[in-house]
Amino acid sequence: MLAKGVSDMAEQTLPKGISVRKDGRYQARYTLDGKRYAIYGKTLKEVEKRLRDIKYEMDHGIYAKPEKITVNVWYWTWMNEYRKNMVRESTLNSYKYYYKHVEDMIGKMKLQLVRPEHIQKILNRMKNNGYSVGYIEKVKALMNLLFRQAYLNGIIVINPVERTILPKGGRRENIHKRALTEEEQRRFLEQAEKEKPFHEAMFFLGFSTGMRIGEITALEWSDIDFEKMEIHISGTLVNVAGMELHKGPTKTEHSRRMVPMLPEIARRLKKHKREQAKLRMKLGDKWEAVKGLEDLVFTSMMGRPLWSASVAKFIKEIIDGVNLEEEMAAGLEKREAIRMEYFCPHAMRHTFATRALEKGIPPKVVQSYLGHSRIDVTMDIYTHVTAELEKEEIKKIEHQFKQA
Repeated sequence: MLAKGVSDMAEQTLPKGISVRKDGRYQARYTLDGKRYAIYGKTLKEVEKRLRDIKYEMDHGIYAKPEKITVNVWYWTWMNEYRKNMVRESTLNSYKYYYKHVEDMIGKMKLQLVRPEHIQKILNRMKNNGYSVGYIEKVKALMNLLFRQAYLNGIIVINPVERTILPKGGRRENIHKRALTEEEQRRFLEQAEKEKPFHEAMFFLGFSTGMRIGEITALEWSDIDFEKMEIHISGTLVNVAGMELHKGPTKTEHSRRMVPMLPEIARRLKKHKREQAKLRMKLGDKWEAVKGLEDLVFTSMMGRPLWSASVAKFIKEIIDGVNLEEEMAAGLEKREAIRMEYFCPHAMRHTFATRALEKGIPPKVVQSYLGHSRIDVTMDIYTHVTAELEKEEIKKIEHQFKQA
């Protein structure tokens, strides 16, 4: 006998082809090439949407029989039909980067045969290979989007990603959100002047404005107003497989903004502009500017746009230089070396925000500098900074409790 709730649902007038199962889920059937298929959902609305999606795919020639779809085939269908016109190009590119971990292990598997343990194995292998928890979370989030759409489309009965757990014990440091101390920032910038003289201004700019790395690498000389001491951010450099790097729109409408330029930064940018012009003249035809990006402020020494990965490599080389000098000094002074930890380009932005809030600049002003669309994103940083300051402030009364 059906439970009362299920009985009530069964008594509803349902569209043709849709029924209610004993477990309370709605079921719909459809036919393709003489074979019957079933899809399921918790609500009538959910099942009806799945049927509409399937009909759309059939009408547009992108539907494949569920039992023949591999993970790789579904991934490209999902990317082209469900994500391409919904997210930014840089997001699509990140999906492709994260998907490599999935493709290597289950890409050729039939989608319907993927079980939770297959997904868990991917997550566990990443943890064993030293990936941070934050990075593993991003790969899991991609898989969840991918398999959830397959579930909504009726291709699979369950979303296997929902039945996995994030491995514990991996690297938990978040180099993405790490903020450098004032001393670390000073040491890094001093070393940048020695290690990367052609790119030093880029790092001074990053730490003094909080610009995203894509905004920095997309910056053109026409975006800089030396008279008004302003930098106008109008786009970000993006890379999509099969296409040249190009300047795309900013992350959000709030990201289109003006940031004030400090006199020292203006001086360094003017110097960089002169050096770039000299190098460009010296190389002549060997200067490899990309069409449409001939006016970039920061390029390789051959004139090509900079990838964020290139900037990350520069950072590593600079930190290696800092640590080498520190180890030599520590050896002479017979003390333990204080090594600088690595950080990614985004840490310059987080460091700027931290310094600004530490110095008492109001969060709303910092939000404007950073181009955050929501104040709560800025306040997350503010909360962290406040907590750190509180720890330091309490030390002012430490002398009252020292043992005589």
